[in-house]
Amino acid sequence: MRSAMPDRESLPAGWQGEANPEVREAKDALHDCVAMLAACKSAGLVAMGPDSYDEGTVNRPEGDIEHEAAVFVLSFDSIQGAKKVMKGLAEGGRASGARQPVTIQAGAQDTEAHSTSNSGGYMTQATMRVGKVVIAVRGEELKDPSDIQPIAQTLVDRVKKASQG
Repeated sequence: MRSAMPDRESLPAGWQGEANPEVREAKDALHDCVAMLAACKSAGLVAMGPDSYDEGTVNRPEGDIEHEAAVFVLSFDSIQGAKKVMKGLAEGGRASGARQPVTIQAGAQDTEAHSTSNSGGYMTQATMRVGKVVIAVRGEELKDPSDIQPIAQTLVDRVKKASQG
């Protein structure tokens, strides 16, 4: 799980994050995941890596609102557990207001993404599954729903690489 979480050097150009992202395991992970979705308790959660990234000033005009992405990487002991939690997260995203479907192509086995327009920007939520791992990304103040694509791609690539090693 630790190798699946990007450090600041491995984020897409312009995005910034923590030097050493935190990974929570066992009871700590379960406590935090249950706060997000009660299904984690019965789904076999093994570890959870929360993080947040911001786009700095590289890819946005001066004076523009800071673009942010909140990330949760959830690792389960079975594919069935991961599918169950992904379904719950995706349904929650669809039910939380006037959202439009968004296409995110990051190479995950399952992907659900929705976006909401807010004052000229977008809040975009993408939920992806790669094997036993669920990745939830929520981007805020983006200029276009596709602006979350580089973060989604980076996370999927890192989860795939970590699962091979």
